Amino acid sequence: SVNLLTNNAVLEFDKSKTSIEQIRTSICNIGYEVKDVNIEEQIIRTSANDSAINVVSTINEAKNTIITNLSINGMTCASCVNTIQQMVESLPGVEQTSVNLLTAEASIKHDLNQIGTRDVMKVIEEIGFEPRLLKKNILDQGENNLRKRSEREQKKLKKRFLFSLLFAVPTFIIAMIFMLALPSTNKIRMAFEYQLTPGLEVSTLILFILSTPVQFILGYPFYVKGIRSVWYSRQANMDTLVAVGTTVTYFGSLFNVLIPIAERRSESSNQFFETSVFLITFVWLGRWMEAKAKGKTFETITKLMELQPEKTTLITINYDSKGREFLDEKEIDLELIQVGDILKVNPGSRIPCDGEIFRGTTSLDESMLTGESIPVIKSVGDGVITATVNLTSMILMKATRVGLDTTLSRIIDLVQQAQSSKKAPIESLADRIAQIFVPVVITLAIVDFIVWVLLGATGKIPVAWLPSNENYVIFSLFFAISVMVIACPCAMGLASPTAIMVGTGVAARYGILIKGGGEAIEKAFQLNTIVFDKTGTLTYGKPRVIDTRILYEKSISDERSGLLLQIIGTVESSSNHPLAKAVSQYVNECLSEEKHSYHVTIDSVTETPGRGLHATVTINHNIPHNLLSTETTNSISNISSYNVFIGNERWLNESGCVYPSHLTHEQVEVSLREWQNSGHSIVLVGLSANSKNDELKQENSGYILAQLGIADMPRPEALKTISALKSLGIEVWMMTGDHLITAKSIAKQLGIENVLAEVTPEMKADKIKWLQRRGHEIHQNNKFLRSFTCRRDTAAKQIQRPIVAMIGDGINDSPALAQADLSISIASATDVAIESAS
Repeated sequence: SVNLLTNNAVLEFDKSKTSIEQIRTSICNIGYEVKDVNIEEQIIRTSANDSAINVVSTINEAKNTIITNLSINGMTCASCVNTIQQMVESLPGVEQTSVNLLTAEASIKHDLNQIGTRDVMKVIEEIGFEPRLLKKNILDQGENNLRKRSEREQKKLKKRFLFSLLFAVPTFIIAMIFMLALPSTNKIRMAFEYQLTPGLEVSTLILFILSTPVQFILGYPFYVKGIRSVWYSRQANMDTLVAVGTTVTYFGSLFNVLIPIAERRSESSNQFFETSVFLITFVWLGRWMEAKAKGKTFETITKLMELQPEKTTLITINYDSKGREFLDEKEIDLELIQVGDILKVNPGSRIPCDGEIFRGTTSLDESMLTGESIPVIKSVGDGVITATVNLTSMILMKATRVGLDTTLSRIIDLVQQAQSSKKAPIESLADRIAQIFVPVVITLAIVDFIVWVLLGATGKIPVAWLPSNENYVIFSLFFAISVMVIACPCAMGLASPTAIMVGTGVAARYGILIKGGGEAIEKAFQLNTIVFDKTGTLTYGKPRVIDTRILYEKSISDERSGLLLQIIGTVESSSNHPLAKAVSQYVNECLSEEKHSYHVTIDSVTETPGRGLHATVTINHNIPHNLLSTETTNSISNISSYNVFIGNERWLNESGCVYPSHLTHEQVEVSLREWQNSGHSIVLVGLSANSKNDELKQENSGYILAQLGIADMPRPEALKTISALKSLGIEVWMMTGDHLITAKSIAKQLGIENVLAEVTPEMKADKIKWLQRRGHEIHQNNKFLRSFTCRRDTAAKQIQRPIVAMIGDGINDSPALAQADLSISIASATDVAIESAS
């Protein structure tokens, strides 16, 4: 796979049949230069026979291998080199060491997960040498190196253009101004028309002198690549066109000048040396501008790389003889961070690597990586991401991922893979066209020349068309040259990769990572059906309390609701059920603003699967209370122990709890019906006096005192997303394992008409297949393209196979993601879903 934009190639080859040197030689033979060779993955093939081949990768995916370059002072002889090499190679995690006595440098390949750069340097120091890190960012091995190559290429092309411009400017002045614009009586023109010998004018000689270095020095790269391409690969390229066109122009002019001199004519013939000068100048200008445009496409990735700070503060925790802690601070380079280091991050500074908070609480701005503008609160044990900004407080963090293993590095790697991965179908089409483009252009130029020569030979070309002293063969030659030099397939070859590189780079800044490269982008453009998983994708994936009704009379509700909520929260916190966690979180949020706090203890709790909780609680508080009285006058002033029942309606009825007498049946049912129709889960809370309080025993001593509606809420951006997709003419589906009522409720809120409910994980891929088999009616939204649509049968509908995208977040979605034409996962998805997605 050869990428014109990034000037790199990815090759897979069998080392038993060919070598890197043979590949390098082949590329050099056709006129190109091989800068760097990097073996990314080595594959060992073992086979008992030719038909059975087992492929085993020798790369360990868990490795975080980097190459550290050190300058080492103090080396004097070969024994110093040997000592350093043996000591370093004996360290765990060191794979390869190369020490150069002449340059006093060492290159060490090691696994950061096993041994860090500082540990390697420490060992070298211990044996009496002075190692120093060569300042080279870890990420320089990747895109930054590409950017530097791009900058060098731009400088080289700029020099060639400016050099050719030195010849083009005087050529333009003489050929276009003095010899054409000035009148024939002008003294300057007459001086340039002066004949040195019969048939040779001063202007012709000067133009010949100016054009020769341009043709053979500045045009030399075109000759090398053009000839070598034809000789070795049997294919002509753009350089062939330029070389042929300018050579024909130059030598055509030369013959047109030599013939009148040989014949000693009184008038010289027309020459066009300026044409080859201008052509070569414009080609170098075009290539310089092209290189500048290509260079700008690397800016996005470079900006991502520059998010990392260059230095960080390493903290060493020590203790004195009395056990008191004190911290040593030391500023180190980013490359010297090791897994397990404690690092200090001040407010306003960026997080230097992936890790977790060791001490302190702060808020982080993660917008540059996640796209989320709201600061995220982080406390001890919470994970932090490279290059995010610490906003409020100083923290100590523990490094868990360093070097190329950090989130930022992996994002950059993903983007780079997307930019140089499998080509989009439109790119492949451009490649196929470019392959036959040059031969077709040369053929057309030859045919063009022959046609005009035949017209000239038969007298069909009017004499007025021919410049003075010029025959029809030279006149015809101009047309052939024009066809050759004006045809350039570079723009066709660059258009798609430039769009892909810019697109993937900009997308990365907004938290969108494209693994499938151009193919994924083109599929995204073509898709007409999108299937969303519901839970965790369209919704948060966590149940939340949407609505609450406390069933006391209004006049006493405020007095008792706080205590009742605290009892509910205390009991629910004892359960791991998702609905119990949702209720517990809701109560904590409500009580954070309460002034009164009651001491509630759980004496016992029992959970009945499918029903609910039964707990006994004791309230220790000096304010008299009776939560069971639903009227304003309390017959009993204080109850200290309650039975608490939390669960579905059947569970509370079995537990002897009834609704308070001041509520009618319709009042009780109104909210329950509304919640049920909306697909909410309903949790009821009932209380009764603990049986040990004999004076409180009544026929119906238990009351249902609260109703809670719980649901998995849609994400706030989901509605706009669905609306935008539908406005583009894309058919939107929702697929979920939930009950149909719940699924339709969420779909109605989001404006989705197509719902697949009660779908098991193994059925999800089948549903995607079913959608792919369905015919999809083509709607051409573009009015311009619609005007070209065939209208012979207006009643007939254009039907095509749908291009289906699947968006999911869970392990259960991975088969459907793999089946879909375009697979998309969200940032919070499981690793399996992310790996399955494009």
